[in-house]
Amino acid sequence: MDRHIFAWKRTLKQFGRNGGMAAAGNMAFLTMLSLFPFIIFLVALSGFLGQTERGLEAITFLFDVLPPEVSSVIDGPIKGIIANTGPSILTGSILFAIWTAAFGVEAAREALLKAYGRDNASAAWLRRLESLAIVVLGAISVIIAMSVQVLGPPLMVAASAVLPEDISTGFETVWSYLGLLVSPALIMLGLYAVYLSLTPRRVKKASRLPGTLFSLFVLLATAKGLSVYLKYVDNYDMTYGSLAGVVILQLFCFFVSIGFVIGAELNAAYTVGNRRLRRAMERQEKEKSEEDCPEH
Repeated sequence: MDRHIFAWKRTLKQFGRNGGMAAAGNMAFLTMLSLFPFIIFLVALSGFLGQTERGLEAITFLFDVLPPEVSSVIDGPIKGIIANTGPSILTGSILFAIWTAAFGVEAAREALLKAYGRDNASAAWLRRLESLAIVVLGAISVIIAMSVQVLGPPLMVAASAVLPEDISTGFETVWSYLGLLVSPALIMLGLYAVYLSLTPRRVKKASRLPGTLFSLFVLLATAKGLSVYLKYVDNYDMTYGSLAGVVILQLFCFFVSIGFVIGAELNAAYTVGNRRLRRAMERQEKEKSEEDCPEH
């Protein structure tokens, strides 16, 4: 319990000391800036790999978590991107899209550098190359994840044809419940992968699961909360007019970014707490060994 209390106290303290709100605002803005370039690259890459349908399913999955009112605002621009993006990934525009999409990765990295301390940062050019690689590998991973998800129903049909009826019915029931966990599980894996890839390499035995779980909770709670708010408040567009959907999308990114930044601070706090715990255990073992083997 002391370990968890220490972690949360340090997290809240460092969140304020490191300008967490400003960092979340910067991350939200750069996420919006890099969102559509990433979609352009995702569509081009999926077409180049002959997995156009998987790419479109990935885009649908990425925006399923958004409130319907927000999704409807960006649905038109996304359809325009899909219609105008070809399968080639070697054009200047696609390379520029990858470069721009990396800005969002850099914003997330900045939050982690503040959490762990800039003395753990690697060279700037190396961080930039890593961000570009993360964009490419992230797009490939999304396509692979969608391809694996599509294989589930055909496998269930094949299993139903081979296995007895009672067993196949049980499998179908289990699969229906597991289907509810697919979306949160994929998001959780994605968040963990981001923390894993962006944590400074000089940090040894870094914790990543606490921040991942907290970020996932904030993301799902924000999506649900905005959906409920927009459902029962029908005058939210009076202030911003036709830009209301864009503003709400920016607000969604801001709340999610706050969760990510706090998650980064939480991971750093648990990393420090684990080090303290290991040192304390080492001291206890040393004292015990000295008591068992006193000098004569």
